[in-house]
Amino acid sequence: MNKPVMYLLAGNGGAADWWDDALPHFQRYQVVPLELPGFGDNPQAPCEDLAAYAQALLAMTVQGSAIMAVGVNALLVLHALQRQPGHFCRSVLLAPVGAFLWQRRLPALMSPLPIRKTIHWLLANKPALFKHKFSNQTWTPAQYQRMGAGYARCRAFVPHWDLVRADTALPLLEWITDPVELVWGDQDNVLGIAQAAAWSAILARADLTVCLKTGWGHYPWIDSPAEFAAWLESGERGFVAHTKGGRLRLAELAGQAVPPALSLNDALDSRLPAFLASQPDATWAVRSSSYGEDQADAANAGLSTTFLRELTTNVPARITELSEAGVEEVVVQRFITPKVSGIGFVRHLSVELEWVEGHLESLADGQVSPERSIISRLGESWSSDTFKPSHGLTADLLWRFLQGVLRVFHYVPGDVEWAWDGQQLWLLQYRPISDYGWRRHLTAAHIAEILPPQPSVFVEYAQRRAAASIPAIMARWDSRVLQDNEPFTAVFGGASYINNDLFLARLADWGISASSYAGEVGGATPHLPWRPLRMLRSLPLFLRMQRIARGHLLTLERGLQRFDQELSELIAQGADGQQLADWFTRFYVFVVQGNLCIATSLASSGGDLLGRPPTAYDDLENSPHRLPWETDPGTPRPTSTDLPLQAFPQWSGLIRVVHSTGLPGLRGYYLQVREWYRDNLMRIFFRLHHAMPAADRAHWFAPHPDIRSRDGSFWQDGREGTEHATGFMIYPGQVQGILGDDILLEDTLDPGRHAHYQAARAVIARMGGRLSHGSTLLRELRKPSAVLPQVDVAWLGCEVLYRDGELTLVK
Repeated sequence: MNKPVMYLLAGNGGAADWWDDALPHFQRYQVVPLELPGFGDNPQAPCEDLAAYAQALLAMTVQGSAIMAVGVNALLVLHALQRQPGHFCRSVLLAPVGAFLWQRRLPALMSPLPIRKTIHWLLANKPALFKHKFSNQTWTPAQYQRMGAGYARCRAFVPHWDLVRADTALPLLEWITDPVELVWGDQDNVLGIAQAAAWSAILARADLTVCLKTGWGHYPWIDSPAEFAAWLESGERGFVAHTKGGRLRLAELAGQAVPPALSLNDALDSRLPAFLASQPDATWAVRSSSYGEDQADAANAGLSTTFLRELTTNVPARITELSEAGVEEVVVQRFITPKVSGIGFVRHLSVELEWVEGHLESLADGQVSPERSIISRLGESWSSDTFKPSHGLTADLLWRFLQGVLRVFHYVPGDVEWAWDGQQLWLLQYRPISDYGWRRHLTAAHIAEILPPQPSVFVEYAQRRAAASIPAIMARWDSRVLQDNEPFTAVFGGASYINNDLFLARLADWGISASSYAGEVGGATPHLPWRPLRMLRSLPLFLRMQRIARGHLLTLERGLQRFDQELSELIAQGADGQQLADWFTRFYVFVVQGNLCIATSLASSGGDLLGRPPTAYDDLENSPHRLPWETDPGTPRPTSTDLPLQAFPQWSGLIRVVHSTGLPGLRGYYLQVREWYRDNLMRIFFRLHHAMPAADRAHWFAPHPDIRSRDGSFWQDGREGTEHATGFMIYPGQVQGILGDDILLEDTLDPGRHAHYQAARAVIARMGGRLSHGSTLLRELRKPSAVLPQVDVAWLGCEVLYRDGELTLVK
């Protein structure tokens, strides 16, 4: 009988012969060491990014096989699973790299190329210098030599550090649902077990288990090859991560104050008597910790009874009672008698608190109404009801505690139950928040001009999945965006809106007034003042942001070509709607990240002194891909026709020099790039629309059931803002005519309505920004136009006069 295949994949520098000590000890599996492009004896050149490596890994492995991977290449397994769910039947990942990359010292140390090359040379030629990093054991000279030879042959070692960055490591991994087994050794000198909690938050939907091995280091297959092989073949999976008990254990491993707890499946567990005896004077909380509770997309809290203040003698009976009720796992935890306890809805920007005197049971039972408070980094507009010190607990102490819990779970917003016993704060529970109306500021500005109020299921699917991954590109110039962990869009009333907090948090840190943001994108914002000292301190960041964003523009053409090729391959394979939707999700991340870099380049362009070259709007005579609501691939399109991608605009040598040196005057050229980019996106959307199989169109192209009903800006909890949207002139002129007929009145500016705008005498919009696509189009058309939020709808059908940004009723 053929043995099942398990691939073995070492980390950066790894070669196939690194596994030689362990290979003879495998009996159940046929093990196959892998060498990716640029590693070991693989003659292929190193890949250009993590996506290419993930694709290479998929191509090198047989679907349905198992894989054991280590460190930085364990991350590639996750990227492969994100691209092709179910490809590996078993994925065992030892100390994966990817969490907290912007805060770790080693990536920062290895950032300068000379240091990286020096370390690579030392690893290749003097590997014994790093013996304490490799292992707490002493290896043989032959083993050190073998390690050094692997590094010497690894052409991918140096460029790999550029590929695995905080902004590239984790996109879309929260949507993996495959079984994933994480394993750490308590003697690992490269990555410690404290990172396990972070990975439980990153892999929020995976069937995730965590195994902690006593005595293991980073290379257990070299330290103890027989034990390593026996463990891997035993199938031991460790504890389930996504349960109450699992998260509490992870938090404790990461250094949080958690009351002693034990997770078990039945009252006969051999660990229980010793655990109860270790604290003879304690009373206990016995709670369900089921696999279906407290998940990323469904809280399902309170499905089972919680028993509090139980005596030691009663605990086994309570466990049995919960087990007989169908609870898969029970957590027994020392009962804390609190002076104050509460729930914190925690994110990095703010904490929204509910608390009561005594234990939380009075809140859960509805016996008392809680005190409430919102504490925010963003200022008074986001805050309310100051937290009043109680029994020695202050707002600052509670804030720091809750932010510490948030940090160990990789800053993923969570619902934290806490208790204050008069001396210290205790973590009673952390769980991801499936649905909560944050005090977060949202807007329909910009999104309303490119997507209909009721977009297709297809585009809403991609938008929601991409939302948390899109902002990572901003970490290239300001890593604080990763701590804020704010999504690009957020949901209100079932519909998606732009999350202003993502951008306003950066402005607050940079000392820039929020009014400048409102003018650029449209809508209105809460008050954020100018802070000159913060701006001064941020000058190096602004220069870095400008350099990186401008540099990204030159990568857009290659990115478009790669995604276009991927789409062609999917079409050739006869991909179904789900495959196209998952591809579009990855493309959506690329699309919006590109737009963010273009917008950043525009914002720092310093005017258009060097001219305004024509954009794609200069030639729209034969453009079946440009139509109203063109940004939704579900929008009906004309008959399919060949629409090849257009080349990047041709720039003179002078413009290229000005671009690369960061000099001002290029706004016109960056507008040209933006509209070139959009036009090519619409060409791909055109092909994507026609690629959707007829059998799948009824589902994917159907309108999403929830309508984006809010105009302007508002708070995510439903409260309206008090600020007025910004109005401004787009293009000057004087025109008289009937409003709604000769002079169009639009809710937002949709660039797909270019034919209607061309035919009108003037165009007025209620909402929009100076840098919107619609504003650019109207300037290209030299069409008298303005954004005027306060236009009286009673004027529709009446004769009005537009003059240089002002609209008046003709008596």
